[in-house]
Amino acid sequence: MKRFILPVVFIMAFMLALPGCSSQEEKKQAHFVKGQGYFDKGEFKSARIELKNAIQIDPKFLKAHLLLAEASLNLGDAQEAFRAYSAAAEIDPANSEAQLKLATFLLLSQKYEEARPRVDGILSREPNNIEALLLLAALLDHEKNLFEADSTYRKIIDINGRESRAYLGLARVLAQQGRPDEAERVLQQTLVIDPKSVKHRLALFSFYLAQRKFDQAEAEILRAAADHPGDADLLITQGNFYLGLKKHPQAEAAYLKAVEADPKSVRSYMVLAGYYANVGDKDNSLTMYAKARELEPDNVNIAGAVARFHLSQGDLAAAEKENTAVLAKRPNYFPARMLQSEILIARREFGPAVELLNQLIQEEPKSARAHYFIGLAQFGRGETRLAQSALVKSLELEADNMRAHLLLAEIYLSERNPERARREAEAALEMEPESYQARLMLGNIQLALQKDAEAQESFEALIRAEPENPAGHYRMGALHQARRQYDQALANYDRALALNPDLLDVFSDSVQILAEQKRFGEAFVRCEKQLAQVGGTPAAAGVVYNLKGGLHLAQGDPAAAEEAFRRAIEKNPNLLEPYYAMAGIYLRDKQADKAVAQFKKLLDLNPRQAGPHMMIAVVYDSQKRFDLSEQHYRSALEIDPKLAPAANNLAYILAEQNRDLNEALRFAQVAKEALPDDPNVMDTLGWVYYKRGLHDSAIGEFKASLAKNPNNPAVAYHLGLAYLKKGETDRARAELERALKINPNFDGAAEARK
Repeated sequence: MKRFILPVVFIMAFMLALPGCSSQEEKKQAHFVKGQGYFDKGEFKSARIELKNAIQIDPKFLKAHLLLAEASLNLGDAQEAFRAYSAAAEIDPANSEAQLKLATFLLLSQKYEEARPRVDGILSREPNNIEALLLLAALLDHEKNLFEADSTYRKIIDINGRESRAYLGLARVLAQQGRPDEAERVLQQTLVIDPKSVKHRLALFSFYLAQRKFDQAEAEILRAAADHPGDADLLITQGNFYLGLKKHPQAEAAYLKAVEADPKSVRSYMVLAGYYANVGDKDNSLTMYAKARELEPDNVNIAGAVARFHLSQGDLAAAEKENTAVLAKRPNYFPARMLQSEILIARREFGPAVELLNQLIQEEPKSARAHYFIGLAQFGRGETRLAQSALVKSLELEADNMRAHLLLAEIYLSERNPERARREAEAALEMEPESYQARLMLGNIQLALQKDAEAQESFEALIRAEPENPAGHYRMGALHQARRQYDQALANYDRALALNPDLLDVFSDSVQILAEQKRFGEAFVRCEKQLAQVGGTPAAAGVVYNLKGGLHLAQGDPAAAEEAFRRAIEKNPNLLEPYYAMAGIYLRDKQADKAVAQFKKLLDLNPRQAGPHMMIAVVYDSQKRFDLSEQHYRSALEIDPKLAPAANNLAYILAEQNRDLNEALRFAQVAKEALPDDPNVMDTLGWVYYKRGLHDSAIGEFKASLAKNPNNPAVAYHLGLAYLKKGETDRARAELERALKINPNFDGAAEARK
């Protein structure tokens, strides 16, 4: 009998185990059924909990993984959905649903090489699987294999003649192949399939818009709106269409109808607010933002939009106030921190902006906007090489960023590389053919390339497009001035000044023309008229007094010149030219010691004055007594740390003497932030870079300086030295010869001849 004990015990153990197994299976199914029930009722969070419980019991429960993926998609959790589909595909590699979803995820993530094998695998089993064929066609389209994409879309249509997605894809491919008539017929066929489809009507509308067939586009958007009255989104699209055509009354009417159609929609109010901001109606814009806030008081996106609106209006205090309130609620909110960096740039606080943007790029390395703005900030700091690198990266991430193309064009033009600048400007124009800024940039580049006829055509186009914009008239004047057609140049400058009397660059060029022609009386009359216009703005008045000083010197009246230069410094202490002009007068009249004594008396009366220290330093500079000039530059900066002329000159002394180069860089950047367009400041920063061994950055600054002032032999000499350090001997020789040609006796001429 003993021989039967083991089997009986084994059977009993097996029987005892059965209820446990059955219990686990029942629990798994119970969780799944509950999850399915929650899913059907739209309670996706509860569904996800139950489905995860089922999977915990049975990690290979295929149906639970698939339903978990769908629930996660409904919750907007793409990562969870991807993991669930991946698990399902691993459990059953032949499961088409999981493989299709994974391929779709990979396609949307631009992981085309990973998506293709999954699509091919599905089609090897199911050659007529429409979803897989649609994915294949999209992959072929991306690969620019348009012939195969065309064939694939047509195969889908053969399988199902009412599959509108195939018609839409085929139309896109035909348009890329340069077959617009066929593309149009295909799109019209989608409306035969479903005449009331908004999606199909908008596809045809977008096609006509791309073809610049605005009448047909208008007919389609009006038909869509008529078929779906009260559809706020369609009305917004209609408004955007009219806005693009600058038909402002029709645009406003469409936006107002959108608000009327859905008065509880924040989006309608936000779009209308944006429209009013676009046309310069500040009050109505703020009213619409306020109405949006009434609907959703805690919506940080509305607060961010209001902050951005204030930034666009130049009201930095209001912008910062709004944005700070958002950051108080959500300190790590990326868009608000991004906006804070833009506010810092607008304040010309480029260092803190770069620091913040570096943090943002660490968090979001694929943020094209962050790369663009760090490029803009680096450009503001004078770091043109770093700016260029950041802008190129931003375009890799977002190829249609017109502003990045234009800023790159400006950098290349400043570096005397007009061909590369032209390519960037043309890329910007290709994106927005009506862009005034892109056309203006291209005209400036054509002028630099001495393609006068093309430049004239560009500037004339600007004047036709916006006759009330002074920029076109100014650049046309510059073209005539370059041709020595002075009367035409003055006429264009006068038109620009009539439109905006505060344009000091235009005014300065007009005075320069009169001075060259010895028409001093007319020049002085212009200066007095300009002072009456801008006298309330000290910085502008300083520029005018500086011009008056130059005119007095040209007439041989140093006393009147000295008084004008003194007034210029009094009005605008950051102007470099009047300091050197006054020092030149003192040295020429052998009154340097007397001038220093006078300025020291001023300091005895009030030691906390930066101006007298600055003047004493410049006089000592001119006498090459750099130890004394350094003392006074430092004293001036202790009183006014942002006095750009003192920072610039001290940086140059330190660089020239090869000492304290970190400090020299700091001072040079202070000057650059205050005077980003001053050629002397560019040369100083370039010289500091050169001394630090940063030859590419140095070359960028020297080129930019020479673009502003091409007849400065010292800068050409510096550029030649930088090329020599890089081993570019031909370029070095050309620049050194250029320096000697400008002035054979400049400081450094002996070294240049070597």
